[in-house]
Amino acid sequence: MTARGILEDKSVGQLSPLPFVSLLTNCIIWSFYGLLRKDSTVLVPNAIGIVSGLGCVLAYQKHATSFPTTLYAGASLIVLVSTLLAFVGNYNLIGSIGCGLAVVVMGSPLATLKTVIQSRSTAALPFPTSFMGFCNSLSWSAYGLLVANDVMIYGPNLVGLFLSSIQMLLFAVFGLPPSRAALPKSVF
Repeated sequence: MTARGILEDKSVGQLSPLPFVSLLTNCIIWSFYGLLRKDSTVLVPNAIGIVSGLGCVLAYQKHATSFPTTLYAGASLIVLVSTLLAFVGNYNLIGSIGCGLAVVVMGSPLATLKTVIQSRSTAALPFPTSFMGFCNSLSWSAYGLLVANDVMIYGPNLVGLFLSSIQMLLFAVFGLPPSRAALPKSVF
């Protein structure tokens, strides 16, 4: 939804590219993990997430006024290292990288935390991304704890549940962002 709004408004406004780039990178790593662990419950949604994440990054970059070279270079390096690790079958190290990156993905909407608090508005915090992050971390925490019994899955997702709960708290305190139609184009 957030990427579609960017395409409709032809502007990224105050949105950070971090949630989109980290989503794509995270899904690539967890796809490797699911493939190596032969766990289709991990592989399939993350493979779909690669397509979604790529679409979001492309939508963002199409209307961004700058090119976040360092962010893209860092993400590319992480993907390259994970690809090499996948070729040698090291799912433990891929899982560890994925754990760290999963926390970044789930906390990345908080990159605008200073803006949200200073403006006392959640206009810079994408509600759909934050809400889906909350639902996602809740479901993966449950799967990791109750089904897979895999700390690589439930560990970062419990942290993500905490981070996404902070985001939900910001929406509870400052309200939902105003509708896109009600805002001046400079906000988006």
